[in-house]
Parts: sequence; C-alpha cells; structure tokens
Amino acid sequence: MQKYKMKTKWQYVITAFVISTVIALILNYFWPSPWNLKSIECWIKIFVLLLIYTGMNLLFVYSAYEAKEIQKDERLMYGPLLAPFAVVLLFLICLLTGAEIFNSKAYAAIITVEQVESEDAIISETDAESIALMDTASARQLGDREIGAIDNFSTFNVSDEYIQLNINGDAVKVAPLEYVGFFKWLSNKEGGVTGYVSVSPTTMTADYIELEEGMQYVPSAYFDKDLYRHLHSQFPTLIMDNMHFEVDEEGNPYYVTSVFDKTIGVFGGEVVIGAVITDPVSGESEYYALEDIPLWVDYVVPGDLICELYNVAYKNINGYWNGTSFGANTGCMQTTTVDMVSDDEEDEEIDAGTDYGYIAKDGDIYVYTGVTSMAADNSNLGFIMVNERTGEYKYFAVSGANEQSAMNAAEGEVQQYGYDASFPTLVNVDNSLAYIGVLKDQSGLVKMYYMVNVEDYGKVVVADSREECASKYAEKLGLNADNMTGSEDGTDVEKKEVEFVISVMQYVDVSGNTYVYMGTDDGEVYKALFHENEQLLFAKPGDTIKGILVGELLYVGE
Repeated sequence: MQKYKMKTKWQYVITAFVISTVIALILNYFWPSPWNLKSIECWIKIFVLLLIYTGMNLLFVYSAYEAKEIQKDERLMYGPLLAPFAVVLLFLICLLTGAEIFNSKAYAAIITVEQVESEDAIISETDAESIALMDTASARQLGDREIGAIDNFSTFNVSDEYIQLNINGDAVKVAPLEYVGFFKWLSNKEGGVTGYVSVSPTTMTADYIELEEGMQYVPSAYFDKDLYRHLHSQFPTLIMDNMHFEVDEEGNPYYVTSVFDKTIGVFGGEVVIGAVITDPVSGESEYYALEDIPLWVDYVVPGDLICELYNVAYKNINGYWNGTSFGANTGCMQTTTVDMVSDDEEDEEIDAGTDYGYIAKDGDIYVYTGVTSMAADNSNLGFIMVNERTGEYKYFAVSGANEQSAMNAAEGEVQQYGYDASFPTLVNVDNSLAYIGVLKDQSGLVKMYYMVNVEDYGKVVVADSREECASKYAEKLGLNADNMTGSEDGTDVEKKEVEFVISVMQYVDVSGNTYVYMGTDDGEVYKALFHENEQLLFAKPGDTIKGILVGELLYVGE
C-alpha cells in the first residue's frame, strides 16, 4: 500500500502560481504591450502566460505525485491545459467578429471623405516654402552627413525615421539622434540624446540642432528610460503605436505616440482616436483626444493607415462581394502609393518604405496620393489629400496619369544619366494640376527637377533648378513666363525685358546641359539654356537679342 506525506495538493498548485506570477511580471517588463483585449499582443501575452502557468502546475503536481507526496489527480494536472486552448478558440471567434464579410457597411463608413475643387485644395507652384520635394531616402542621405558635426558622435546614429513637419510655415523633415547600442547608452545615459537633424526639402540642406538639455526617455534607451516601456507603465491599457519625434514652433523636442481603437468587432476597423505627447527630457506625458491635439503637432494619423482605411472603405462601398475578384467592382477605388527602394552601404537595394506626396498647407502637413480603380491601371480618377493631424479626408476628381507614370516619364527624359525620380508633389499651375519632383543620382543627391502635367504626362520638362523647371513648364503649356513667379527660397523672381548686342558668345556644358553665354561691350553677361532657345544656334556676335530675363536665365523671344 502506497504511503503519502501529509501535504495537500494545493500547496503545489499555489507554489506553481507564485512562481508563474514572478515569471509573468518579468515577462511583462521586457515585453511591454497594452493590457487591452482589443490588442492582439494582449491575447498572445495571455496565451503565453497561461502556458507558463499550466506547465509549472503540471511540473510541480506531477513531480509531487512521483515523489509519493500526493495522490494522483489527473484533473488537477491536465485540466489547466484546457485554458490556453480555450483562449485560442475565443481569439479566433473574436477575429471573425471584425471580418469584412460580416461588416462591409461598417467598413464602407469608416471614413468620411469631403469632395472639393482641386484649385481650393492644392497649393500653387509659386508657394515654394510649402513644396516638399525630397523623399525620405534622400533625407537620410543628407542627414547622415551631419553626424560629424555632433559632439561625441561615436555614441549616436541619426535615426532612419524621418518625419515630415511644418515648422513656422516651413516644410522640413526631422530625425532624432539615437544611441548606437547598449554600452554606448550605459556610458552616456546621464547626458541623454543631445539633438536632432533637420532637413529642408526645399533647399536640400541638412542641419544638426543641439538641444539645451539631453533627451532621457527615447526609443533607443534601455530599461526604465526606454520610451515604449515608459509609456506603457503610464498608460497600461492604451493601444499605442507610431511613436515618433516632433518639435514645436519654439524648437522644443517631444515624442508623439498615436493611440488606436478597434471600432468594428474586437479587432477590426482600427482608427486613431488620439495621441500621447511626451517630454523626453522629463518623461512627463499627457493624453489628448484627436480633436484636442495641439496645433503644432503635425503627424498623428500614419500615411499607411490613411491609405489602408481609404482602400478598405472603397473596396466595400457597394458591399463585400462587389469588391472581391468575383464581383463587378462597381465604385471600388484604391490609392496609388509607390514602394520606394534605396541603396545601402554595399549598394544593395533595400526597402525604403512606402512614399506619398506631402503638402504643407495652413500650418498642417497633408498626405496626398492618387486614386485609381481596382483594375490598378496607369491612370488616376482623382486624388485624396488627408490632414495627418486630424485625419480629415478631401477628394478632388481630376483624371490623368498616376504618379508612377509621371516618375517614369521624368526618368525617360534623362535616361542617359540613370537618374531616379522621387515621388512627386502635386501643385496647381494656372488652375491645372502638375506633378513636381526631383531626380537623384545613384548617391541620392538631387541633380535635377521635373514637372509633368497630370492630364497629359507627355508634357514633361526637366531642369537644373526649380525656377528653371517652372519656367520651362510654363512655356510647354503656352503660359507667359510671368505666371511662374516662384523661386527656390519662396521669394519672387525678378523678371525684365532685355535687349542687347552680342559681342562674344560661348557654349558651356554643365551637368549634361548646354548653356549659351553671351557678353556685351558694356560687360554684361547673359546665360540661356540652349535646348530652350535653339534659335541661338544661328546667333553670332553683332546680332541684337531680345528676351525676358527670369532670375539669371534668359529666354529669347521669337
């Protein structure tokens, strides 16, 4: 007859629970995620914790039985194993509650889109300070070159996460410094992160901005100074993502983290409902509902989510089956974003993320992208422009070439150089929409500018400067050069009619473009692009020339 020690089985169950709880607390510290049943991470964490507990329980109870300390109780040993599988089953049921097939009307109504006239929504080409012509990959190239200006630069890298902001009316891309690794943080944590890099897409320059006080709570720090862990200790139930760096109008640094909710079923219909703004120096944070977010904040609703919500809404616009491959796709539309690539240090192509157009308007940053049918052809039915702070959608119907076609057209104009076109920005030229962007060499340096007519991408021009590109585009459309008055720094370009007699002339090649230099007896020198003024082929010293001087470039009359 078996003899058992006088210990209750519950002693082992409680011991297993206590040890599992300790493991759970350690796991929660190193795996900060929201305790919110609308978060998939929360369900995964619960499943893992239940597995740990049931495993510990089985180990202790079975070991006690083998040691003849308790009688065998199979329900106590194996019964708790049902809990993790019950969680999986419940999770799958919750997934179904948010499925599009059951909620097509709710998905179709997930966003509200206001239809507007394009000339009211899109900025004029002359508003140079609002035109951000640089993509993220180019910003990284310029920003990385500023690392040498940083004190103790071996401790930091420039983050790859460049954010488009509107600061005091200027469109800029900013990225904070980040610690290179754990030991660099450990030896420099007292001073914190010392600054950030600001890149101007309009002037194509980068500057390192040093802060008066170092940032302590940042994503690249460790332990309690890890910003993600810090936020989840402050707001344990909020679903947070899209953590990024911003500065206010006075240049003070903040981290802005978007707060999400699931509005359809348990996991479906993810939308942004607010943001947590953190002072990275002190660690103080405050939650704001979407409608209460301060005006200086530019980026709350991510561009990827903006496009995703539009796509799902207009896929379900006339019911679920209509938007599938089996349906007629009546009324279905989707955005025309472009997946960008860049080269790493070994000249291998890497994913540079999805790029959109950015427009700085009325103190806010807007994401814009074209909209096409679900057939995904090379044309757009219109465009959407979405405020990244408020998430408000505006749509204007203008059919024409999509952004990729415009980029291809621009690259075709300079195919001998192998330049790559950046994702363009949309501008209004004499109440007609045009794409404007830059052409980059293999090193990511901006070499030229391009403009392409939206309705006819056969109307494409490239030039060495934005001013020159605008003037050439005006000529291509038959507009007077005086209609294009913007310069690269946002000031008006001086224009005047000139007439002179050539005393000497010379042809000079600059970056693949031929310029004609003409001097006069009184010491004046005029410069003109030969391919824009081919009639100069027949000009010679002694001839009288009439034209319009736009900035530094001469445009010869017929």
